[in-house]
Amino acid sequence: MKTKIMTLEFSPAYQKRAFADPSRNTFDGIGRNNNSFIPSINRSLNQGPTNVQATKHFSSCPTSTWINGDYHSLPEVPMFYPIERTSTVVNCYDPRVSANRILSCLQMLSITAKFSVNEEYALFAETLDHAKFFIRMYKDRKGILVELQRIDGDSFNFIKDAHILLAYARGEKMDETKVATRRRSSLTYIPASVMACHAEKCPYEDTTDQYMMHVEELIKKDRSDAILLGIESLLLLTDQERSAVSVAAADAVLNGNGHLAIKDFILKCIHCPRLTLSPKDDGFQYAFRQCEIMHNTALEILGNSLQTAADAECPSLLNSLIQSDEWMGESGILDVLFYDLSNAADRSHDAYHAARCLNTLLDSSSEMKSSLIERGLPNVMKESMNVGQRRHSLLARECDTALALMTDL
Repeated sequence: MKTKIMTLEFSPAYQKRAFADPSRNTFDGIGRNNNSFIPSINRSLNQGPTNVQATKHFSSCPTSTWINGDYHSLPEVPMFYPIERTSTVVNCYDPRVSANRILSCLQMLSITAKFSVNEEYALFAETLDHAKFFIRMYKDRKGILVELQRIDGDSFNFIKDAHILLAYARGEKMDETKVATRRRSSLTYIPASVMACHAEKCPYEDTTDQYMMHVEELIKKDRSDAILLGIESLLLLTDQERSAVSVAAADAVLNGNGHLAIKDFILKCIHCPRLTLSPKDDGFQYAFRQCEIMHNTALEILGNSLQTAADAECPSLLNSLIQSDEWMGESGILDVLFYDLSNAADRSHDAYHAARCLNTLLDSSSEMKSSLIERGLPNVMKESMNVGQRRHSLLARECDTALALMTDL
C-alpha cells in the first residue's frame, strides 16, 4: 500500500511576506554611496564575508509622495497570512489620507522611515530605541487595513509607539505635546527611584567604582552580547535623570580619569565601531547591525556625558576638550559629529545625537562657539534642520536651538 505525501504550496505573495528576511536588505540613503553590506546567508561556510547587493532595496521616504494610487491599487491580504495584533482598520477608502497621517506621526515621534521600491505600500521604520518594523496597507471590506510588524528591537517600547501610530492612522486626535515627549534611551523605563534606592545602600565612591568596573569587565569580553550589554549599562550610568553616578561616568567617558579603558572604548565606537567586534563575530551576518548600534549608542553616551558635565557646572570637564587633539584635531571627534550631522537624510538618529553634542559644546564657552562657527556649523545645521522638519522632530528642535545659540554672539 502506497502512502501519499501531501505537500503544502504557498502562494508567491505569501512567501514574499511570511518568509522574508529583512536583515538581508541593504538600505540606500540620500547624499552618500551605499558602501554597507550584509554577508549572504547562502554563501558556503568556508568563505569569508562578501559584498552582496540585496534583491530588495529601500529608499529614503519622501513625506508627501509615499502613495500615489487609489484604494483599488492596494494589495489584498495574502492567503494564509496571519495579520499582526498591532493592526487596525481605517474607515477610509483613500490610502493617501492614511499615509499622510502615518508620515506626520512618524515625524512627530522621530521615527525614521524608508519605503520599498518593489513594494509600494510598505514602509520600513526604525525608532530611536533601535526597534525596526514594517508598516503595510491592505484592502479591507470596511476600509484600509494598516499593519505594523515588528522585526527587531524592544517590544515594550514598540507597543507604545504602535498604539500612537494606529490611533493617528484612524484620524483620532491626541495631545501632541505629550506624544512628542520621547525617551532618550530604551532603558529609561527603569524608575529613577529604583536607581537611587540602590545607590543609597553603598557609599558614593564604592558605588561608582563598582559600576565602572562592571562596565569595563563587560566591554573587555570577546562576546558581542556582553559588549552590547556593557555599552547599554554605560548609557544608563551617564543619564543624569536615571543615575546617581552620572558625573563620575561622564568624567570617565570624556577624560578617562581612573577608567581609561572606557574612554578608549567609546572612541573606538565613534571612529570605527568594527574594532569592537571580536574576530569570531566579525564575519557574521549581524556584524554590520552591531556596528550601527554601537556607533549610535556611543554618540548618545557622549551627548549624555557632555550634558551632565554642563549641568553639574564642571568647567574643567568641558574646557579641556578645546585643547584636546582627540576632539579638535584632524579626524577628531568634531569631524565625526559634523559628518553624522551632514548625513541627516541617511542616518537621522545619528544626526540627532550629534546635534545634541554640538549644542552642549556651543554653550560651553565663547572660544568653542567661535571654533565651531569657523568650521561651517551654521550651514550644516540649516540643512539638517530641513531634514528634521520633514522626518525627525527631535533633530529639528536641536538644530533650531543650535542656530539660536550661534546668533547670540
